[in-house]
Amino acid sequence: MQRVLYAGTAAVLSGWLAWQTGAAIFHRGTAVFLINPQDGKVAEGSYVNKYFGLTYPLPQGWKAGEAGPVPSQSAYYVLATLIPDFEQNATILVTAQDMFFTSGAGGGAADSARDFQQAVSNIAGMTVDRDVMEVKVASQPVYRVDYSGVGLFRATFRTEIRCHFVSFNLTARDPALRTRLAQSFDHLSFTAGSGSRPPPCVKDYADGDNVLQRVGPLPVGPKFIPIPVRIIVGAGGSVKHVHVIRATDDQRRSIEEALYQWKFKPYEINGHPSPVETGLVFKFKGDN
Repeated sequence: MQRVLYAGTAAVLSGWLAWQTGAAIFHRGTAVFLINPQDGKVAEGSYVNKYFGLTYPLPQGWKAGEAGPVPSQSAYYVLATLIPDFEQNATILVTAQDMFFTSGAGGGAADSARDFQQAVSNIAGMTVDRDVMEVKVASQPVYRVDYSGVGLFRATFRTEIRCHFVSFNLTARDPALRTRLAQSFDHLSFTAGSGSRPPPCVKDYADGDNVLQRVGPLPVGPKFIPIPVRIIVGAGGSVKHVHVIRATDDQRRSIEEALYQWKFKPYEINGHPSPVETGLVFKFKGDN
């Protein structure tokens, strides 16, 4: 079964991903809404990502490396590249895959990790050194896969946050270093992010009868290319935040202007209106 992250496998194993223009921030919401997945950064010795509510204290002597490519059309992110500031004998790649924009059957982080292990085992020259195992980090289930090949030793730690698979992918030149780096993930911490709980994420909420008012964006830029978009709908049904994940500047502006005019049936939890986060895909055909 091939549910998700084969694009991510290519990035981790082969180092090639060709993406275009990045995503800007455009918002009308409150503080918890104004962050996007790629807004994480290294500060005071830790990688901090408020969107995902996680903090990873870097191993001693490590720092941020070069920025990764912008998100893919399937909303696969390279969130950070971490490297030692001494001998360049290891790297840690922090990635995320948006579950709203993956194809195939659904499944959680455990299934995703098993699929990843299967994909690795099918690559010539790669060996799975440790089958998928669940570890608990701050009560959060995290799934680990160890594998090696071509003189490098790797481990992937994967968990599910806000309808994303978030992964820490480490590569080392010897197994002992892989073991030491893997121990650093015991110090990962998870919080609600921005001091407030993020809205629940619900796939396909921007479809069907949930949309009470719809405005089509002005067709601009390249045609027939999928443009993934995440939105947060407020408790009253108005769009509070738009995150156009990958598009040209003109397309982004057109989509933002249209989406802020959409109205939704309020999402309810136990009979009470609640903000909700969801995704949708635009494709300009020239006559939108």
